[in-house]
Amino acid sequence: DTTAQNKPLVKEPLPPPARPAEPLPEKPVARLPMAYESDTESPHSVIIILDKVDGIFVNESKNAFNLYNRQAYYGKSFTISHEVLNETIKLVRIQPFANANEAIAYLDKVRKVAETDIIPWLPAEKYRFIITSDKNLETLRTKKDLLEYTNFLKSTFPGKF
Repeated sequence: DTTAQNKPLVKEPLPPPARPAEPLPEKPVARLPMAYESDTESPHSVIIILDKVDGIFVNESKNAFNLYNRQAYYGKSFTISHEVLNETIKLVRIQPFANANEAIAYLDKVRKVAETDIIPWLPAEKYRFIITSDKNLETLRTKKDLLEYTNFLKSTFPGKF
């Protein structure tokens, strides 16, 4: 049967062109609460971070800073204590300082003489200094993330850490 072959082709109408998909509304980015607080007016401590240092040198560091403080800060009473943050990091804490600025002033002075006058027997790559409030120290003890805390200090006190 040739009639089926000779039937005119009926063209179906083309579907309308596809519209580009509308962009999805942007979801607000959930910000994690800041682990550390920038409370520069609360009492602060200076922390000496000792990395992979034997316990004897931790005690010697405490003694050396105690001697330095008695000579350089005659009449001011500091408390010096130490604790273990993790397997390799020990902290020597010097307190009290009235606020962050007072702790930074002490730190600026100590950094200049630590390597030559206070702890010359300890290689400089084995220690570094930070400051902290009591509340931030508690958070650091819990999180045990010195890099995160150091980044917080760098953003809070540009050029100091």
